[in-house]
Amino acid sequence: MIVLPARNEAPRIASVVEEVRHFLPGVPILVVENGSQDHTGEAALAAGALLLRSQPGYARALQVGFQHALREGAPWVIQMDADGQHPGAALPSLLHALESCDLAVGSRFLGAGGYRMPLPRRLAVQALGGWATFWSGSRLRDVTSGLRAWRREALAQVVEDFPQEIADANLLVRALRRGLVVTEVPVAMRVRAGGYSQHQLPRSALFAAKMAVLTVAEAYDGYGRTSTK
Repeated sequence: MIVLPARNEAPRIASVVEEVRHFLPGVPILVVENGSQDHTGEAALAAGALLLRSQPGYARALQVGFQHALREGAPWVIQMDADGQHPGAALPSLLHALESCDLAVGSRFLGAGGYRMPLPRRLAVQALGGWATFWSGSRLRDVTSGLRAWRREALAQVVEDFPQEIADANLLVRALRRGLVVTEVPVAMRVRAGGYSQHQLPRSALFAAKMAVLTVAEAYDGYGRTSTK
């Protein structure tokens, strides 16, 4: 199943759904609309996607989508953004990677080319990657990538006590601390087709600070869990 968190993506959601359907025909596509002020939900339904709604927030939308996928018996789940950055052509390679890992992350930093991230943001993501690598004990590069494929069994380990604010680097650290095998796959991503990114200053600075703190909390089992590593 494909899970697409979407907020104020009405002009773009139909083309994203159509592209996914082209590369993975017959796979259920679930759009989780979270706090939109436009007609994102209606556009998703018109494009033939399934639709659920959640409270505002990317992480909350992911949790709603993941829980639905598990209830429906999906053997795997791919999460991707609804803004057009993630190419449908990359989805088969992520699924192929799941044959030898629990979680596959589409990475912009493994030589695939394409999307050029502004230098300040690139440095921030790389710093967060180094931070997550330190606390997880495993090399992580593109820790803010929203393009990820999960095996069902792996997803079931993290979904019930899912983070409610941020689910990026901290979630990767959680996965590794629970003994899951995480692999990064080269993906040539695109510039978003429009709309507003949550990674723009000054909001991105607060986002990065919160993520850094949550990453440490995961490493120290800050949510009251026992590490498996």
